[in-house]
Amino acid sequence: MAKPRLVAAVLALSAAFAATGVHQGHEYTTTSSASAAPLAYVVGKTGLVQVVDTRNGAVLVQADTAGRATGVAVSPDARRLYVINGWTGAITVVDPSTGEILDRLFTQVQLSHAVMRPDGRRLYVSASGGVAVVNPETFRMVAVIKAGGQPQGLAVHPDNKILYVANSQDGTVGLVDTATAFQTSTVQVGGLPQHLAISPDGKRLYVSSMRLGDSTPGTLSVIDTTTNQVVGAAEVGRGAGSIAVTPDGATIYLTLPKERSVLVVDAATMAVRERLRIDSPSVAIAPGDTRVFLATGATTTVLDSTNAVLTTYRMKLGELEARPRHFDAAMIAFPPGQPTGTGLRTSSSKSSRSSTGSS
Repeated sequence: MAKPRLVAAVLALSAAFAATGVHQGHEYTTTSSASAAPLAYVVGKTGLVQVVDTRNGAVLVQADTAGRATGVAVSPDARRLYVINGWTGAITVVDPSTGEILDRLFTQVQLSHAVMRPDGRRLYVSASGGVAVVNPETFRMVAVIKAGGQPQGLAVHPDNKILYVANSQDGTVGLVDTATAFQTSTVQVGGLPQHLAISPDGKRLYVSSMRLGDSTPGTLSVIDTTTNQVVGAAEVGRGAGSIAVTPDGATIYLTLPKERSVLVVDAATMAVRERLRIDSPSVAIAPGDTRVFLATGATTTVLDSTNAVLTTYRMKLGELEARPRHFDAAMIAFPPGQPTGTGLRTSSSKSSRSSTGSS
């Protein structure tokens, strides 16, 4: 990894921001190759990564990004995994077929969440001073979006044209034109917005917001993306966790780590259907998959469409160092867009591009 490009990237980003395991249960089977079970990309709090075959829970690949993880995104072709080592201000690129660390970009600012545009042409990473825009092809930062106060969660419309940003200090969701990297408007949702998720059809955006004070319940709001108006909200308990929407758009899952529970919410009425007593910081649903995946510490818990526990995958110890670390699952990610197959390549395909280059 050449130093000139790294130094240039650090200076450019700093200046821009200143200016602005073991399977327990039964195997998952599918009825056709088109609906092949995807791989799950599970990231631990300390930056360990495990690639899991969701048919049987087998851990296929491990990686260590060597820094506390706050965000993760997967390329649409599942050939690159981007782990945000937020406390050290690094974006780490992992080859999920081999576990090899391909590249790393140090930004000198603390980072938070990440999202990949469905077309795979841009990676967005939120930070204290804005949102970094990275070109995955060259792995260079190409812009910094000046958003609202303390950007957190991110989501991209399926048409790739709008980036949504949870501006936690402002109580708003910012709408960013991805063509210009400029925030064009905001929607007031109140509280401290933390996480975002968009329905598969792109018509509804869900926002989890926390409130100050342990006794004050947070909210789950829904924005109509055609009018950019809040059309519903529900009090959901303390904190504001990760959100996932089922492929049919009918059900929302919201984690509430402070209450050690997961809420199942009816999208049509915004009423809480069920409270699951599962302690999880993160929930994810693969495109086109009916299962719900929850990060549950040393395990990954999988629910079926009735919210019953379908199976539990026990994660491996971190085996990439002399003293193995316990795996503490914090995030689960899948590629954006259309359903994918296993996507695991049988041979290494290290990036042929140089890690150096001009900005």
